[in-house]
Amino acid sequence: MLLMTNVDNITCDQVPYLIEELMKLGAKNVHVVPAFTKKGRSEYIFLIDSGDAALDSLAEFMALETGTLGVRVLKTEHYPFAYELIKLYFSLRDEEDLPLWEGEVNVKVVIGKEQKPLSARVEYEELRELASSVRKAGLELSMYELKELIEGKALKGIKDFTLNFGEQAEEGTVSPLAPVSKKLCCTDKAKTCFRN
Repeated sequence: MLLMTNVDNITCDQVPYLIEELMKLGAKNVHVVPAFTKKGRSEYIFLIDSGDAALDSLAEFMALETGTLGVRVLKTEHYPFAYELIKLYFSLRDEEDLPLWEGEVNVKVVIGKEQKPLSARVEYEELRELASSVRKAGLELSMYELKELIEGKALKGIKDFTLNFGEQAEEGTVSPLAPVSKKLCCTDKAKTCFRN
């Protein structure tokens, strides 16, 4: 089920509270979209993913907190994907292959038909902690860079493909691009890891 209501009498400061409380009451997910309504009024459109059991409590909570006069209930179908968490062990190393930082991170792998992996994602909270740890170790890598490095390595490890970046040189040979100063690799064969 998808509950939908528009609210034009709250401030942006109230939105995080409403989302947190809706999740506590059993919402599977909550999206809030800022919008404009008649006479140029700003409003928020709440889209609340819910099962049947939580429907009444979620709707009543929205009426209590926002004064909404009603909530639309949309019958929807959800096409879920299976997923599994894998632990990726990796190290960030310098040009001389000396470890600058080593650790583990959980990667969520989405599984499609015939058990084929579709994508790999690092959860935000874990990525945020990892970025903080890496900065404390003196490495200047953004959270975005870490996300790209880890998810790229995970995909390379679970999918069957090879990706080469290079510039075309004379006589058809490939000249690799200049390496980055940090590389992601794993040397511990006892753990799940993916090499460069």
